[in-house]
Parts: sequence; C-alpha cells; structure tokens
Amino acid sequence: MELSSAQKTIIKRMANGRFFSGQELAEELEVSRASIWNYLKALEKVGFEFHAVKGKGTRLKLSIELLDKQRIISNISADRRKLLAQLDVLDVCQSTNQYIAQQHSLKSLLNGSICMAEMQTMGRGRLGKTWVSPYGQNLYVSFLWNFKGGISALSGLSLACGVAVCNTLKELGLGEHGLKWPNDILWQGKKLGGILVEIQGESQGSYTAIIGIGINYQMSSVSSNDIDQPWVDMHKAYGGPMGRNRLAGRLIDYVLGVLDGYEQGGLSPYVEQWNTFDCYAGKKVRIISGGQYEEGVANGISTSGELFLKMAGGKVKNIMSGEVSLRLSDG
Repeated sequence: MELSSAQKTIIKRMANGRFFSGQELAEELEVSRASIWNYLKALEKVGFEFHAVKGKGTRLKLSIELLDKQRIISNISADRRKLLAQLDVLDVCQSTNQYIAQQHSLKSLLNGSICMAEMQTMGRGRLGKTWVSPYGQNLYVSFLWNFKGGISALSGLSLACGVAVCNTLKELGLGEHGLKWPNDILWQGKKLGGILVEIQGESQGSYTAIIGIGINYQMSSVSSNDIDQPWVDMHKAYGGPMGRNRLAGRLIDYVLGVLDGYEQGGLSPYVEQWNTFDCYAGKKVRIISGGQYEEGVANGISTSGELFLKMAGGKVKNIMSGEVSLRLSDG
C-alpha cells in the first residue's frame, strides 16, 4: 500500500509524538472526522501504532525522526561530500534499488548518486526475500557506482560495504555489532541490517553496481510481525535515539569512501577488518544450497569474498556466496 497525500500529512504532523484531536486534524486537512478515523485505521494496517488518550487526542506510539536532506548532508565530511553526485530523498517507492536503477536506465547517473526513502512498498533482501520497510522506522539507502573492471572484481563489494556499515556504527558509539557472511549486519546475534548489491552490465564492458543498505532504526511491534528471524533495531541496541539523519549521513560518508577506492584496491584493504567484525569466526556453521548442506568451521574470507570453511579433516574449502545460506550448526 502506498500512502495517500492525506495520510502522509497526518504522519508528518504527528512525527514528533504530539497529541492531536480528530477535530484538529479534520480541520487542517479539510475532511470529516470520520475520514480521519479511516485514515488512522488504514495507517495501522501498514505498521503505524497509535496511542489515544481521552481528552488529549491521538499520537504516534513511537515518534519518528523524518529524513531531512540538509541534515543528512551536514553529517557527511567535506571530502566525501565531493563524491556525492546527488541525493534523492523520497517519501515512498517500491524499492530504492529499483528506483535508482530506473533513473539510471533513463539517463546515465554519475558515481555517487544516492536514493533514500521513508518507506518501501516492495523492499527486497538477498535470495529474493522481502525486506520489511515501514514508513519512517528504518534506513533504506541505495548507492550507484560505475566500474570499468571485470565483474569478478566486484564479488567482494558487499563485504567491503559491510565493513563500512560496521565502522559507521562503531564511530557512533555502538558496540557488540558485527558481520555475518556474506551480507548481514548483526548485533548480539540478531539481525540489525543487510546489504543487497545488484550488478548491471554495460555494452562497453563496464559495470554499474547498485548497493542497497537497510538498517533497522526503531521498528514498531506491528511492523516486525512479518520478520521471520531474530532481529533488533538501533534504538534497542544503542539504548536510545542515535539520530536517524546523523546515522544516514555518517553511513553515506563511510560507504562513499569504500566505493571511491574499490576499483583500485578491491576487497583486500578490508579483509582484516571484515574478519575482525566476523560474528561467526571459529564457529561451526552449516552452508545450505538448495536441499544440500555441508558443515565446517568459519575461518574468515578471501580477497575475492569467498568464505573459508574448515572441514572436519582439516581441509579448507572456499565457498562462493551465490545462492547459499549460512547458519550456525546445531552440532
């Protein structure tokens, strides 16, 4: 469901957690109180939670820090700001990856073109999974960067960007977070975010990478009903509000830094850091591909992004990400 203009207005007015009476909202939007009631009920169906108090009115149960383009840019360092070609901040889209890909197909975008959205109606994760994307509760950001090298050189791009995410969170004071190969951000073993890299080939032999990053910021209990694994958000992990625009700006800063140097250095400069952030290092894991699986001990990554899986006999097997899943082993 895409929000109507009236629903968007209601959310923006209520974002700071203030109480509003139905009459107050009805007069402002020039509609009936019954229409306001219907709008609120529809918003509840897409993940918003409201708190009503007799005599005071209705407010959002969780206040929202709406995205602010200028505040985001102000949190990007001067050097990295030079790498920012454009920043589109959308209200609602199907997915930020899809949006920026469509824009690129209409007119070639420059390196450092970025799209963010308050809400995705068709957010996607790895292996075709749905990425739950409620309005104003998380970060959804996609980067576009063009590369001249072969596609094989981009195999480790998502891992390098994972290091950028972890360094962002570390700078902002978060601890106990890390990486799960190949593209998950975890905090105390629960999913905090993820990365989806999509590669488009060009006729001249160059490639365009679209890097989508999602981070749970402050998720309502209603919105989280569709998540099929243990999860956590920044508000809980950090112990309070970190600042959604501040997080967005610093994340963009770190990721642009990785993208700017990736063609020349590849994953190599980030392997040691990735291994430091590896949540599964030295643990027995299960690699699942289709209906088959194999077990071993996670033993770091290669410079091309493969997982080193140490087998029972001591042999080390290189695992390509592809269509595989990584789980902790029950054994």
